[in-house]
Amino acid sequence: KLGGGDLWSEERANRKTCPFHSHGHTFETPHDRSSAHFVAWHSPKREPEKFGLHFKLDDCRVWMRLHFWAMRESGVYQRSPSFAEYYIKFLGHFVSVYERTAPAFAREAARWSGDVLNLETYLRDGRIMKDVLGLSV
Repeated sequence: KLGGGDLWSEERANRKTCPFHSHGHTFETPHDRSSAHFVAWHSPKREPEKFGLHFKLDDCRVWMRLHFWAMRESGVYQRSPSFAEYYIKFLGHFVSVYERTAPAFAREAARWSGDVLNLETYLRDGRIMKDVLGLSV
């Protein structure tokens, strides 16, 4: 959607995959959108109690916050406020694939990423966003 070709084209059938291990299981790296979601649900970086579960609202809020933080650090917010505005709407729309209530939190996630105190707290807490973990609507 952002240009750069058709990433999920027929070429995916020939993509090489590699095995990886997570929580005592062996998986193949993703080769298309569906397998990318499956692999993400089974990521070795996920907490054992979330292993294999679909993403929930708190996961989506964390994901959006990190995206917007990265966008700020890259300078995109400053260089192109109009793109930043588009991207907030785009992520808000896209995240609904994972959790239908998440789009309502896109602007909050963008604001969160602009507050240095939030970023410092996140890092100090071991890269955990305690204020959203476990929350639902």
